[in-house]
Amino acid sequence: MGLIELICLIIYYANLIITLTFTAYATRVYLFALLARRYKKHRGSGKRTLLQDERPFVSILIPTYNEPNVVDRILMACTGLDYDQYEVIVIDDSTDETVEKLRKWAYHPRVKVIHRDHRDGWKGGALNEGLKHLDPRSRFVLVFDADFVPPRDVIQRFLTNFTDEKVGAVQGYQWYILNADENWLTKSVRTITTATYAFDLIARKMCDGFIQLCGSAMMIRRDVLEKVGGFGTDITEDWELTLRIYQHGYRVAYDETIKVPCEVPSTLGRYIKQQCRWAEGHTRNFKRYFWKIMGNRELPLRTKLDFLMVGGIFLTSVVFMVGQALFVLDILLMALGHPPMPFPLSSCLFIYMSIAYPLSLFLGALNEGLGKDRYIIGALVLSYLIAPFVAWACLRGLLFKTGVFERTYKTGVVTRRPPGDYSVDFKV
Repeated sequence: MGLIELICLIIYYANLIITLTFTAYATRVYLFALLARRYKKHRGSGKRTLLQDERPFVSILIPTYNEPNVVDRILMACTGLDYDQYEVIVIDDSTDETVEKLRKWAYHPRVKVIHRDHRDGWKGGALNEGLKHLDPRSRFVLVFDADFVPPRDVIQRFLTNFTDEKVGAVQGYQWYILNADENWLTKSVRTITTATYAFDLIARKMCDGFIQLCGSAMMIRRDVLEKVGGFGTDITEDWELTLRIYQHGYRVAYDETIKVPCEVPSTLGRYIKQQCRWAEGHTRNFKRYFWKIMGNRELPLRTKLDFLMVGGIFLTSVVFMVGQALFVLDILLMALGHPPMPFPLSSCLFIYMSIAYPLSLFLGALNEGLGKDRYIIGALVLSYLIAPFVAWACLRGLLFKTGVFERTYKTGVVTRRPPGDYSVDFKV
């Protein structure tokens, strides 16, 4: 076998792996698109049922780290909810004026403020500290990041999802709308997130797939938290907690009707850092918990298969970057008369794979009702721009046992008032 033939063989199998990977994810999108039609018929058909104890005590945990632009807003929203049996616990690691602002809130009868003089465990460590200060009556823990603004009825809406004892936690819709009109980046990010919350998670819910917690706007049963050992202390503590919940035989539910407005990263640098943290921590914990989830006999096969797809989602950026490099070699080999794959077949597969991601963006925007606000081209450009950074972050997750928590700075900018009933006067 000559050198060129050997190179062709290597490239052929590399292309085959890449093609199979993206074909699998594309097929998943197309199947989810069919489920989206079922969702439209299913939506609104079910009735919400309250727990037997209709007003259990709930603890709201808010971890903060240098949040002067938004801390007053989140506390104003959380202390004005239409519910009587709850408390608000702020776990603060701040080193700036946030500390002084929180001193005033410490006198509120519903608020506890706990200040840490370290950042051990980052956000997960702060949340674990908050668990030590829960009211003895507390049965559910609700988590919000500082830039979120929950509607008045948010607690009641979460509680209606806990009628099944196997539901250990519920994820709400993180509604990236507050500053979505700020620039092209915020418009693009909002379009990307609608593909997650208004399409992908809904389809996973319809097929009993693997649903993950997303770090905020999420409620967890207190007894489940105690069984799994509290929140994780990795840089993606939400994903680590999700894996331990499934490992212990519980599942995560998703309720797309609980829409909690929040802020979009407004600069490219902040967005890249956020995505890299998610990619690194997600990949590390996917590797760490892989056999624990796949070997769990209580989980149905379809949930395990979806776990493979969800767990490897960031790794597709590595596959994509390798594919870009191989594309150049493919062109050179074709010029030398050695095409790595028959042109008609490669063309059909390329089209099949290429349509899937834009389709998910379109269907997410359609389900969300974005209309003219959808920014699909910007979302595609942004996804392409960050791919090399995300790929490198995934490799760090595979190679290193720990990472660094890169916090996303919150500006507090609001470009539109979200519809709904809130105890906050939005300043646009």
